[in-house]
Amino acid sequence: MDHQYLEAESALKHLITPEDIVVVAPLNWGLGHATRCIPLIHLLSGYCSKVIIASDGDALSILRAEFPDIEFYVIPPYGIRYKYNNMMYNLLISLPSMISGIVAEGKAAKKIIQKTGANVIISDNRLGFRASGVTNYYMTHQINILYKQTTISKVASMLHQWFIRKFDVCLVPDFENHRSLCPALSHNPGIKKIFIGPLTRISKKQLKPVYDICFLLSGPEPQRTFLEDLLITELADLALSYKIIMIRGTTLKGKKKAPYVDGITVIDLAHSSEIEKILNTSRLLISRSGYSTIMDISRLDIKAIFIPTPGQTEQEYLALRLSEMPKYAVLNQNELNNLQKTIKSLI
Repeated sequence: MDHQYLEAESALKHLITPEDIVVVAPLNWGLGHATRCIPLIHLLSGYCSKVIIASDGDALSILRAEFPDIEFYVIPPYGIRYKYNNMMYNLLISLPSMISGIVAEGKAAKKIIQKTGANVIISDNRLGFRASGVTNYYMTHQINILYKQTTISKVASMLHQWFIRKFDVCLVPDFENHRSLCPALSHNPGIKKIFIGPLTRISKKQLKPVYDICFLLSGPEPQRTFLEDLLITELADLALSYKIIMIRGTTLKGKKKAPYVDGITVIDLAHSSEIEKILNTSRLLISRSGYSTIMDISRLDIKAIFIPTPGQTEQEYLALRLSEMPKYAVLNQNELNNLQKTIKSLI
């Protein structure tokens, strides 16, 4: 087993038996929850009796492409709307659909358990995907919810932790010690948890550079599309000086202007082996500062410019933490007029 998964492998062998049938259910919020489940599913597939995948949307699409032979189920979405840049406002207006989704996914979990005979659930940030009579694990790196207003942060964290305690144990894809990638998010003494180490589908390879810049888009709509459209306006000039590849992170069709198609390699969704090769052969990554992306590049030599999703304080915290390192830079979404200058400063 790759040394980068020693923590996860050790933890899972204490929690899962070779006879277990495990349902892995990542939240469809961008692609991060799905991609970090890929190494987890690989580990489980080589150890337990059977693995089943349950999700929806693009998250399910990428996992079906990665594991075409694994049984899968479509489960209800949360229906979160992103009308505002403020994430708390978005969550508030989406509460009715979220509550409906949480209740519906609980019913779906029960049906899947009854149909498949599964006895273990691993829910990646799906608050209601659990069932009685089986072992329920909840996976998250964000036990604590960060927000600028302390009171809101405290209330949101307490609510999230209330859901977490409904599961048997919380699995945290981070290091417990000084190597922690997001200590303000993942460390909380009041939660029963097991640190399983960062989960990434990317290994470091010694490969010759192919691309100057890799644009890796991800995250929930419509912010993913907003960033894509903003970046397209920059690509015509960049394509004159750099060899560029863009991974759109969605199957939705976007605004493909001429330089976007003609001068740049464009991929909608990339298989793990493909994205591993791309990241190992790119000099610079430009992406959101989502935790899964940070796990993916934490062991690579690649430099990066992070553009936090507006209103997502988690991404703002992670970007600020990483910007202290010389190979990383941060630009807010409204500062993309400085993109070319920032690129030049790094490469």
